[in-house]
Amino acid sequence: MDDGDLQVLRRLAVIVDRVDPVPAGLVDRIGLALTIDALHTEMAELRMIGTPELALRSDEASIEAVTITFTTDVLTVMITVHAEADRVRVDGWAAPAGELAVELHQGGRIVRVTSDADGRFSFSDLGRGPARLVLRRPEQPDVPVVTPQIEL
Repeated sequence: MDDGDLQVLRRLAVIVDRVDPVPAGLVDRIGLALTIDALHTEMAELRMIGTPELALRSDEASIEAVTITFTTDVLTVMITVHAEADRVRVDGWAAPAGELAVELHQGGRIVRVTSDADGRFSFSDLGRGPARLVLRRPEQPDVPVVTPQIEL
């Protein structure tokens, strides 16, 4: 390859960036996918249980509540997301029941809690936006269960 070839490739790269740019967040999603694969992580499957109903009166504040279930071969996690204005509360239950280390990843912030003996956990006063859960079982703490990203 000579300088002429490199110049053509640079021009082509500019055209491709304008016409078909890399989607926002793609690099981060690829990095997560590679990390999950490297950790041999159990990836939870998302199942939507219900959809929120909006308030009928315009002067009434709407309260959203949505229930989502994530399933894997080793763990099932159900969460209910309660949203009011710009804040969110997440209540969750894991089965089989037991104490789990539960992390909520939202942007660069990680909030950690431990579920109780019945598998219950909660996060309160969260901001809206994309988030995912990472759950670690005591018998296999190095093999986390990671949920798909959801919008809170």
